[in-house]
Amino acid sequence: MVLYNQVRPEFLNHGAEVLGVSVDGAWCHQAFAKARNLHFPLLADFEPKGGVSKSYGAYREGDGVSERALFVIDKNGVIFWSYRSPLAVNPGADGILNALERLPS
Repeated sequence: MVLYNQVRPEFLNHGAEVLGVSVDGAWCHQAFAKARNLHFPLLADFEPKGGVSKSYGAYREGDGVSERALFVIDKNGVIFWSYRSPLAVNPGADGILNALERLPS
């Protein structure tokens, strides 16, 4: 998440915004964002638990957590690009930036 904080100006140059989503509650997100000095919203997919993550196919039912998943959504609300990363692997920002460069305006 700290990486996306650092790369956020490049996302903004493409007219994109960063949003973090997890099944943790708002208070957990507030503490997490403060500890890491994040400058983008973290959304609580808390109730119903994983509802948003499930709709994107990014919920690990057996573990009760959201996957590490990245999505670039176009101005019409359609998923243009997505990537699911193993939980232990940082997916980086290159794929997102590449997708933003290819995204039709």
